Amino acid sequence: MKRYKIICYCGTAIMVGTDKAALLNRVYQYNHTAAQICTIYLTIALVSMLLGIIASSGPNSAPCAMPVAWNGTLQVFLYLNAYFHLSIMEVYPEFLHLTILFMVTSVLFGIYWSFCARDPTVRLLDAANHE
Repeated sequence: MKRYKIICYCGTAIMVGTDKAALLNRVYQYNHTAAQICTIYLTIALVSMLLGIIASSGPNSAPCAMPVAWNGTLQVFLYLNAYFHLSIMEVYPEFLHLTILFMVTSVLFGIYWSFCARDPTVRLLDAANHE
């Protein structure tokens, strides 16, 4: 739980410290709808990270603390993936290719995260009962 808090805190600091307006302006030049979707995602990701910090700070008092912290940490990694793909638009200007690559890497990371990260849901309880 402490590691989730550290990762969520670092992700929030990176998100607040980066210049998102310049990135979104670049996306807006290529596709107006994509810029609006990115803005909505960045807002949802920031809220998820902040909720992850809150949930991991008081795990005994917060309802569903572990899954909320888990989701906040996942959003940190997905935000870093999105930030990377938006940042390399200067080097590789094919917006469609970058969008597809972002989606593929996000889905692959999401699958990995779901099965290999320490998920505090029923699967762990079932694994403990089978031992």
